[in-house]
Amino acid sequence: MPILYEECPIDTLLSIKSLFTFFRRALPSDFHFSGESHDFTEVVCVIGGRVGITADKNIYVLSAGQLIVHAPNEFHTIWSDNQAAEIVIFSFRADAFPVLEKSVFTLNSQQISEVCNLYKRAKDVFALADIHVTGVNPHKGAEAAVMIKQIEILLLNILAAETTLIPYYSSQSAENYVRIVNAMEEAIGGPLNIEQLASKCNLSASAIEKTMHRYMGCGAIAYFNNLRMKRAAEMLDAGKSIKEIALALGFSCQNYFSSAFKKWAKRSPSAYRKQS
Repeated sequence: MPILYEECPIDTLLSIKSLFTFFRRALPSDFHFSGESHDFTEVVCVIGGRVGITADKNIYVLSAGQLIVHAPNEFHTIWSDNQAAEIVIFSFRADAFPVLEKSVFTLNSQQISEVCNLYKRAKDVFALADIHVTGVNPHKGAEAAVMIKQIEILLLNILAAETTLIPYYSSQSAENYVRIVNAMEEAIGGPLNIEQLASKCNLSASAIEKTMHRYMGCGAIAYFNNLRMKRAAEMLDAGKSIKEIALALGFSCQNYFSSAFKKWAKRSPSAYRKQS
């Protein structure tokens, strides 16, 4: 008689399917990158110095040896915290990336060396155009596959490690930033102008714009519109119809919403749903 074996299914927590960027940069003490969001995961590792990072409502100061994972569609920016810094950034699309309880981690010396060595190898294995990965170099297919697995293992080890929680950056301006974003989230079901936002926050319009440019590198209403599109993407993922989403987010018509979403996501709502 054949022997019956029990099968033990194993969920794959992280399977990288494509790379977008891979680069190392020295940042001057006055560096500031304006905010962005994209539908893939980005990892930022601080190799030297100190940087400020905003990730949606959270503001952190990261020192050398610390790493942050930006989830898909998380609006984020980075700036030098009054000193020169050095960072390694790589971004990718992955299947079944775990939902993180925390996004900032402290690495050990071996993990920091691994990040630096991975970048050195990336320059040999992949075709790089400035920050972008444009392809795999000739005859490097097997090495590319090995390298992707090494990135996955590194990230899984980092995510699995017991690490202390990195505190949020705290200051009056940071508290104002959180207050502004909270007010935006409460108003996400309709259009919003700067005067209405100032009234909700009990701050002047100029104070709001100054705060948003400091922590997000963009104007308040631009960030609010990004929040609406991010919510729309979540609703598309949840199976809501385009008409339902347009009504829920206060758009005057379905076509206007579709046009705004396409400008944000670089594809229509229906195309986004098919690729999700």
